[in-house]
Amino acid sequence: MADKRSSSKRPGRAVTMMPRFERNKRRLTPKQQLAVDEAVKEIMADPLLGEAKAGALRAIRVHKFKVGPLQLLLAYHFDEQGNVIEAWAVGPHENFYRDLQDYVQARPGGKR
Repeated sequence: MADKRSSSKRPGRAVTMMPRFERNKRRLTPKQQLAVDEAVKEIMADPLLGEAKAGALRAIRVHKFKVGPLQLLLAYHFDEQGNVIEAWAVGPHENFYRDLQDYVQARPGGKR
């Protein structure tokens, strides 16, 4: 198996999964979990892929993708200096942004 860090498209880029992201991903079906893994790989290849948010979520980008008829959203933050992608949340649109804003503001350090 090839080492993921040796890819020329994403030298040294790492993904950090926040606890909320891990919990949300675990609740998805196996097929949806695979789709999330593919979406994370796409984001690793192009960290600016997602739509930048405004207001309280200004440091967050959201990548939208479909699994069958269901559209899922993946919220992440890209730290350019550290070359790190922080996966914040994943799930369907229902209450996604409201819950994400509450989570971001509740984290140590508050707003980003």
